[in-house]
Amino acid sequence: MEQDVRLKAQAFDLMMAQLPVGVALLDRQQRYLSINERLAQFHGIPAAAHLGQTVARMLPELYPVIAPLLNQVLETGQPQLNFEISNNPAHDHTEHWFGSYLPLLDAAQQVEGVLVIALNQTMEWGVQQRRQQDLDKLRRVLDNMFAFVGILTPDGTLQDANRPPLEMAGLTLADVQQKKFWDCFWWSHDPAVAEQIHQAVQRAQLGIVSRFDVRARMLHGIIDVDFMLAPVYDDDGHLCNLIPSGIEITDRKSSEQQLIDSELRFRRVFDSVADGLISVDRYGHISLVNSRALEMFGYQQQEMIGQPIELLVPQDKISGHHQSRQQYLQNPSTRPMAELKELFARRRDGSLFPVEIGLTYLEGDSNVSVLATVTDVTDAKAIQRDLQQIVHDKSTLLAERTALLNEVHHRVKNNLQVMSSLLSLQSRNAPAELKQAFAESQMRVRTMALTHQLLYENHNFSSVPLAVYLEQLCRLIQQTLAPTSQIRFSYSGLDQALLLDLELTIPCGLLVNEVVTNSLKHAFAARPGPDGNMQVRGQVSLALQALADGRYQLEISDDGIGMPESVQLGSGASMGMQLIPAFIAQLNAELQLQRQPGTCYRISFYPQKEAR
Repeated sequence: MEQDVRLKAQAFDLMMAQLPVGVALLDRQQRYLSINERLAQFHGIPAAAHLGQTVARMLPELYPVIAPLLNQVLETGQPQLNFEISNNPAHDHTEHWFGSYLPLLDAAQQVEGVLVIALNQTMEWGVQQRRQQDLDKLRRVLDNMFAFVGILTPDGTLQDANRPPLEMAGLTLADVQQKKFWDCFWWSHDPAVAEQIHQAVQRAQLGIVSRFDVRARMLHGIIDVDFMLAPVYDDDGHLCNLIPSGIEITDRKSSEQQLIDSELRFRRVFDSVADGLISVDRYGHISLVNSRALEMFGYQQQEMIGQPIELLVPQDKISGHHQSRQQYLQNPSTRPMAELKELFARRRDGSLFPVEIGLTYLEGDSNVSVLATVTDVTDAKAIQRDLQQIVHDKSTLLAERTALLNEVHHRVKNNLQVMSSLLSLQSRNAPAELKQAFAESQMRVRTMALTHQLLYENHNFSSVPLAVYLEQLCRLIQQTLAPTSQIRFSYSGLDQALLLDLELTIPCGLLVNEVVTNSLKHAFAARPGPDGNMQVRGQVSLALQALADGRYQLEISDDGIGMPESVQLGSGASMGMQLIPAFIAQLNAELQLQRQPGTCYRISFYPQKEAR
């Protein structure tokens, strides 16, 4: 009989290993014939150590509680079902058990053993608590991640999503739960995007992971998302879920676009410079060249890139140039090349032409070591020879005035031009946030240079034609700061006969520069152009008239968005807004500011310093 029970116990072991509860088989002496791992874990004793041992020996603390129940089953053959017991073992916490004792009967209906079914409720509760805690922790982590995570059924129905994508879209989970993922709010702004998500779900159903950048709709606008959709399989290899996830990359996309735009702007500026620009690496090879230099030397770009710079040097100067270049790199600096010496460069056809060359050392650039600014002075040389002949033929009085004019031209205009060029060169390697500041500073220098240019052209050292000056200044500002914009200038209201005292011209020009620059930067919003693309469009108007009291009234207006009340002259982070009151004071002028609609500066001042 005992042998039969043991055989039954061995056969039963295979089944017990799969049961979710603790199971054991006892003989009439209450010895363990078989026990599954789950019940052995409840006891805290290996399963093999139970076999052949009595319950009293294995569970000395619990046995006094369960012994009456076991004995009753063995004596009466009646099962004890769904009883609850508790014990307080030495590790000082109470354990709760649910159990059933079932009699095992032989052919003669005699009890030959007991089937024990037990569930340690305390341990199960602890396991469930830990699982729930893990789930809660995972939920908190997902809800506080700046990422989007969801769970889809294999057919693409949304089951769950973490908090960030819901909050950013102004949704609750109930708003999107049980919807097809491609029909959810995030993709509703564009049918093509919804179809792209649908196709990703179809690929995931085939076991294919999809990853792409996509634009998602949120409560306050559209954002860019690095999106991924991946399939998840259960232990049997069956597709059980699809997991969408994403990270917002709006800032990254914006930065990438800004970098592309910056490179395009650099190339446009580089190619639009009137002088030839040639960059040379530390080994003396040409690494970059602008359009003007190609035109100047008669080469195609591919014919110059990678060639030694001596390609452009006269044959009889090549050996000396190589040595001079090595000496320059030992102590590099920004300076003119071969100052006070006449320089010549060699074209593709071998002909020579006079040049002026400025050298700028670019520290820290692995590709470029020196930037050479090449100016073809052939025409300048010819003009210079003609001027010298004219000066020689003039009378003594005219010669004195011409000498003075040349002094003003060379010392003031050229110095300002050098300063402007240095600012231009410096800005090319400046961070993006400083380029605008360099451009504005360069414009202020060019504003002052324009005054001396007009004095030189009009041969009048006491006053300038104000309308001509303002019109040329505005064109210069537009070419420098907004060459590709659709902003128009109107000069129809300028009185061409009005002259302005020399001492007032520069503060007047600087004032106009700051006002017009401010309009170009802030007054106009992008509008759809004829081709449907967004363009900055608008109009800046200038009017100048003489008042009855002898003052001039200058109006500078735009049809832009107007100036908010929060922007005050003389304050704020903008240097231009801080400089305007100072220039008004230098002119001893009165200012009337109209903020809406558009912005209008109405400035009244006397045209002569003594009249003030």
